[in-house]
Amino acid sequence: MSKQMKRTRITPSKNAAVTITVRQYNYEKDGKFYRSHLVQGWKEDGKWKKKEFKDKKDAERFAAIKRIQMENQGREQRLILCPLTEDQIAECVTAYSALGDTYTLTQAVQFFLTNHRAPDFIISIKDACKAYLDAKERDLLRPRSIEGIEWSITKFIQFLRYETPIHEINQHQVNEFLHSLRAKNGTDKASRRSWELHRGILSSFFAWCMEADKTSNRPYVFLNPADKVQKFTAKQVAEQRPETITTAPEDVQRIFSHLMTWKDGALVKYYALAYFAGIRPSGELVALAERENELINLRTGIIIIPAAVAKTKEARKITIPANLAAWLTAYKSAPILPKNFEAMNKAFRKSYQLTHDEARHSFISYHVAVNRSVGDAALQAGNSESIVKKHYLNLHPREDGEHFFSLVPDMAGMACIRNADCKLHSPHQLRAIG
Repeated sequence: MSKQMKRTRITPSKNAAVTITVRQYNYEKDGKFYRSHLVQGWKEDGKWKKKEFKDKKDAERFAAIKRIQMENQGREQRLILCPLTEDQIAECVTAYSALGDTYTLTQAVQFFLTNHRAPDFIISIKDACKAYLDAKERDLLRPRSIEGIEWSITKFIQFLRYETPIHEINQHQVNEFLHSLRAKNGTDKASRRSWELHRGILSSFFAWCMEADKTSNRPYVFLNPADKVQKFTAKQVAEQRPETITTAPEDVQRIFSHLMTWKDGALVKYYALAYFAGIRPSGELVALAERENELINLRTGIIIIPAAVAKTKEARKITIPANLAAWLTAYKSAPILPKNFEAMNKAFRKSYQLTHDEARHSFISYHVAVNRSVGDAALQAGNSESIVKKHYLNLHPREDGEHFFSLVPDMAGMACIRNADCKLHSPHQLRAIG
């Protein structure tokens, strides 16, 4: 004889606490299938009761009322006149039952209005981003900075995967986006610097969306969803900063000899300014290329980096070293950025495995090595003295610095050579050999 299977209880035990349940079930009648909702779990006259409803909302409303009745057994019942309809009262009872003793109904309503109240003017995050970028252009923010902001916010919009009204975005989505960021290899987590870059841009964007402005129908949102996500301090970011990479003088000599014969010397001028003047390779050199005749003066031996161009937004003047003057004189007619620059530069950097700021790092470290002046190197590079002292001091001996700043073009032999008479602070009018 087979063992009889134990029946699963579908009603609460006799000594259970107040547990009214709603269960959906399907049944067949006269060849047709029906769906019903069964409310069960209370007693009347000592017997378990249940009640069937076709509509799920009616079942849940009935269950909520039963729960209140059972909780209030023995308590005083009141009849109160109020302007609410029967359906509204039933909804209040359902909400009260769901909240239990954890929160009051008033607290729940206040939380909802604070976090989910839609603004009078609803706008998608995509359109809000466009308005934000337009505002930044009117504020005369540098084009490169605007491009960075647009790239970061667009990356967040793509992460959301759908056209989202900006007031519906929450902290969880921002946090998930930041956690989804990856390094260049596509697998490792992004650096803390990358996290802070995106977090800062999003936080500033949402803060702008919160500002009141009738011309743009703001505020778009009432809370900043990026406010309470994890932040990394400058010290924590610095802990992940890679080592300062510089190019050995012998390798610099080899690189420039190759540049002189590659693509008719198309990139010589760009790399000469990057290596021997320490100009930042992205925004500063690109802007300098557009105003070369105005900002590079071989007669005075000065390169001017205006505040609008400088990364630090502070103008600076770079004294042209003697060897750089030789390169600029020899390639005077060549543009800093030739046609198809991006593709050529990418290919050349890859062939020598040059990192983004390697040329600039080399300039600063060799400059300090030659004159032992942290202050002068900081002025030339547009850094603080503390940064120069921390990252560039004592990276190379003086001999390496003298080698670096003695490299000049030999136009007859089409090669980069050393000129022993060429010093960092020697006259800038030194001509190319050849």
